[in-house]
Amino acid sequence: MKTQFDGAVITEQGQTCAVVSVQPAIFQNSVNATMIIKALLPAFNGIPVVLMTLDTKGVPAYFGRGDLITLLENINIKEASWNQIDAEIDLGNSCPLKEEVDE
Repeated sequence: MKTQFDGAVITEQGQTCAVVSVQPAIFQNSVNATMIIKALLPAFNGIPVVLMTLDTKGVPAYFGRGDLITLLENINIKEASWNQIDAEIDLGNSCPLKEEVDE
């Protein structure tokens, strides 16, 4: 499925990750959030992806690898260089549960 999203590549303390802005509802289901992260990896050439949403006060919340979230919590994410990115993602092939069944 072709989609557009806002993303930024962040390098902090020698770690690089892609941050993708998503709707808050994505965080309500960790399996779906994980599927989205895996589906976005090719769009960032394999750079680890962290999902981000803003609450009503503009405070960011993150979903992804714990070490990357810790780094992101110590920077002002609003100062990142955000770009609109077009990507072809296939959520059907990214389901972690599907991969376990196939093994």
